[in-house]
Amino acid sequence: MADLDREAMRAVLERIQRLSDEHWWALDPSCRLMEGDAWVGPTGARFGTQVNADQRELRDLLARAVHSAQSRLASLPGTS
Repeated sequence: MADLDREAMRAVLERIQRLSDEHWWALDPSCRLMEGDAWVGPTGARFGTQVNADQRELRDLLARAVHSAQSRLASLPGTS
């Protein structure tokens, strides 16, 4: 049973890592456009600040999800 749990958790970790890799760059185009002054003025500045904050939050959450799954896998009996 422990082997099945380990394999299931390994599959979960791989899926989380794939999703993290796929979404890590999701807000980059918007951030780059804002860095290039695609939208100026007070509203543009607020949007630029928010999209950069959203990117940092997204990346933090993705990294935490991967780390959590890695920790869980490492905590299972028989994991080497």
